[in-house]
Amino acid sequence: MGVTEQLAKFAVDPPAGFLTPKLVECVSERFLDTIGIMVAGANSPASRIVLKTVSESGGASESTIIGTSHRNSLIHAGFVNGVSAHALEYDDLTPDITHLSSSMVPGCLAVAEKLGLTGRQLIESFALGFEVAGRISLGLKSLAMLDRGFHTPGMIGGLGVAVAASRLMGLDTTATRMAIGLMTSSGTGIRKNVGSAGKAFHIGNGVRAGLQAASLAANGFQVDPDAIEGVSHGHGHQRFGLAESYVGSGNYDYQKMVENLGGEFVLTRIPTMVRMHPCSTVNCVAIDGMIELATQHDLKSGDIEEVDVACHPRLLMIAPYPEPVDSYWAKFCPPYAIAAALVDRRVGLAQFSEERIRDPELLGLMRRIKVWARQDIKEDHGWCGGEDNWCAVRMNIRLKNGKTLGGHYSQAKGWPARPASWNDLRTKYEECCDGVLPTEQVSDAVAMIRDLVSLRSVRELVRRLTKPS
Repeated sequence: MGVTEQLAKFAVDPPAGFLTPKLVECVSERFLDTIGIMVAGANSPASRIVLKTVSESGGASESTIIGTSHRNSLIHAGFVNGVSAHALEYDDLTPDITHLSSSMVPGCLAVAEKLGLTGRQLIESFALGFEVAGRISLGLKSLAMLDRGFHTPGMIGGLGVAVAASRLMGLDTTATRMAIGLMTSSGTGIRKNVGSAGKAFHIGNGVRAGLQAASLAANGFQVDPDAIEGVSHGHGHQRFGLAESYVGSGNYDYQKMVENLGGEFVLTRIPTMVRMHPCSTVNCVAIDGMIELATQHDLKSGDIEEVDVACHPRLLMIAPYPEPVDSYWAKFCPPYAIAAALVDRRVGLAQFSEERIRDPELLGLMRRIKVWARQDIKEDHGWCGGEDNWCAVRMNIRLKNGKTLGGHYSQAKGWPARPASWNDLRTKYEECCDGVLPTEQVSDAVAMIRDLVSLRSVRELVRRLTKPS
């Protein structure tokens, strides 16, 4: 069997007992974290525009647009919810894969609600879709996609959604292969749009495309059944499967996509990095480091002569903006994030309001913060014990009284060495829902997600995620 067929067959007929207690726990945590972000993100400018647009288009009342009182078709609801899940830059990241939960949670919820499925079916499909998408990403060596200018979640996330939706819809191996093939032609994103609402569009569009791919496959749409792999030394079109097209010859490894398929799942094998600050992942270590120093030494902006932050070269490739031109750029502006951490002792949603990013005190301090790439930081231990840690920083603060402070920081709260507990995620969830959903709905939803595997109908949960009219 080829790669596409093996992955599709695995999703349709996984090994018995694959859903271990540890896997259930990991999936439940991903739902708690991501749903809260979707509720808060529904009020973002990007989500409001997408909601207005799909509402004007019309659609059957099949699935809920989370954090609102609106419903729309499966595909439209998934699109809006995907945008909401990423619009705040608050969703998690799986190293060497991508921001996958922000695609998978909206896609799976939309299908499970429409079909009235159980929490166990939701968890199983999420886990299998995540596994297939994660393996494809590892085999594509997603850094190679990134270096070619692609923003990977639109494609990788969409593939996960297509596979999970196919399982939720009860498709067989042949139809699931069609869904994968349709998705390979349906979604991506370019890095030029990072730092704008286009980044959230990539996620939402991937969810939309994945749901559409599964729906088309369910109705018998036919495409090439082996869309991931090209024909070796093939002539013309047959050479250019997903791998060859997106990363080029020599940059992919089909074996990584299928080896030990059915063994330990990506979700439990590669620890997820939870974002406790709503901004670029690469800023989070510096933020926590500055909060620690500022709190320990009671620092004020007026005390600071200069802050020197040496970082991994890739940090400035991911978060390259020197000024917070708007709230999107601010999330990818390391000097602004570090300044906010020192002044406010926290970097949350309020720190990225249009008003706050123009605060004279923050802007004045920001211009005394130098962030620069230092090559030897590439030798620091990796995000999950691997080679490079893109987020590691060496911080040196020179005070106006002549004293210096500083330290070397490599892990943020929510990362493998400092994991977020269920209570941490619950607190984040409650903060995201504050002012949007009634307190009773919030507490009910947390309890349902805690025991998601036993939930009789996903519709019961979604009712608690709907804003009262």
